[in-house]
Amino acid sequence: MKMFEQIGEFTPDSLITSEDFSILKEGIGLKAGQGVLKRGSLIVKSEKAGYLAGTADIEGKIFGILTDDTDTGADAAGDNIPAVCYQTGNFNRAAVIVAEGATVDTYEDDMKAVSLFLRNVQKYE
Repeated sequence: MKMFEQIGEFTPDSLITSEDFSILKEGIGLKAGQGVLKRGSLIVKSEKAGYLAGTADIEGKIFGILTDDTDTGADAAGDNIPAVCYQTGNFNRAAVIVAEGATVDTYEDDMKAVSLFLRNVQKYE
């Protein structure tokens, strides 16, 4: 190993707004065929799998917010894809992702019920 070798890079994304409230994580199987779901995607859980919130024809309960980008592929016939979600904490409203045509505001009350709290964060550039 070289003494001054770069082995990684960190770019803050402002998803987590505060550590004042405990941040808990839990694994989930995401339904295959949803493409790449980005870190910060709001996940709802149906009977058998997790889906991006706002996905048409999916009824489910809020499960959490994805901790990392996850590629679920293009083939919906495949097995569930393992992923990890934040289940509690304070999050940047603008960084939480839902399906096109949906809004985070639609889910805010349900998120509060499971201790996922949204905050407005001023963007600095």
